[in-house]
Order: sequence, then structure tokens, then C-alpha cells
Amino acid sequence: MFSQENLEQTIDRASDRLLRKRELAERLGVSSRTVDDWQRRGRIAYLKIGRSCRYRWNDVIAKLQSFRVN
Repeated sequence: MFSQENLEQTIDRASDRLLRKRELAERLGVSSRTVDDWQRRGRIAYLKIGRSCRYRWNDVIAKLQSFRVN
């Protein structure tokens, strides 16, 4: 059985997992092409690993929140 502290640590580790573009698009509720566009415009944070890109959920949300929405 998980204690509250163990549960929070598990959630923290899960949120640190690197996401693929498709996974990120699903979480954000947008298409993969939109993720590509936001990445190209510098609206989301990403890590370039070899020829692929990976995303940290917390970094993506922090970067998106820094943009002003009209």
C-alpha cells in the first residue's frame, strides 16, 4: 500500500519521464503537426537526442504558461 509520500514521489518520477511527440500531442490535445509548429516557433521546450526530440512535461507546461494568451 502506498503512503501519500510514496504516491507523490511516484507521480513526480512519472512527470519527469521523457515524452515522444505523439504522447505530448495527446496530453495537450493537439496534433503532432501543431507540436512541430510550436517547437519551430520556440513555444515549447524540447530536448534533441540524436535525430529525435523528446519533451519533459513540466518544462513544456512552464514554457507554454510564459506565453501571453489574448
